[in-house]
Amino acid sequence: MPQRGFTLLEMLVVILLISLAVGLLGLGVRQAVQAANERRVVGQMVDALRATRAAAIVDARVARTEFDLQRLTFQAPGRAPHAWPPQLQVTVHTAEQVGAAVEFYPDGSSTGGHLLLANGSRRWRIDIGWLTGSVQSKALP
Repeated sequence: MPQRGFTLLEMLVVILLISLAVGLLGLGVRQAVQAANERRVVGQMVDALRATRAAAIVDARVARTEFDLQRLTFQAPGRAPHAWPPQLQVTVHTAEQVGAAVEFYPDGSSTGGHLLLANGSRRWRIDIGWLTGSVQSKALP
């Protein structure tokens, strides 16, 4: 009667294929978590800018959101600072006299400008309208 079963070589091939599949799955999950983290930071920046605009209007005074490009943090008035991951490159383009910040005025207007956020092929842009102070974000292709 012939013996039935798997050879050692067949078992090793199956274990190797399972290991490769788990490794690829882990890489995909890690990249998805990183992308979700970056989207969360973009949302927090938009929220901070919109809260600063609202504070300027409600308090009838100039308010500003500060971006610390060395410490990789941003902060809206009266809120705790938020950090962004070091692999996320943030560039602030706004009026020269305010530095790495965006000012909002009591009438709702602002210094305007935009922020560019990038990590490899993933990129976002946050636009701040100077006349209306509106804050919009979008993923760039």
